[in-house]
Amino acid sequence: MTSATIKLFLPRGDAKSLRTAEISNWTGKAIAAPRTELDDLLQREELSNSGVYFLIGTDPLSGSPQAYIGEAEVIRDRLK
Repeated sequence: MTSATIKLFLPRGDAKSLRTAEISNWTGKAIAAPRTELDDLLQREELSNSGVYFLIGTDPLSGSPQAYIGEAEVIRDRLK
């Protein structure tokens, strides 16, 4: 099994705020942020690329967790 390194970056120093992750030997990047920071997220250069995105929340009626998984040629345009 090949080992890998995950590099986390916390721009605000808070793991619950905007954060990025990179895995060694992989060209992709993961970016996560709470909905309250959507404007800051949309300013990230990486969101001008294609990719897969996950929207995670709670169903307001049942209280159960929900997730929507999508893909876009320009992630910024889709999230707007």
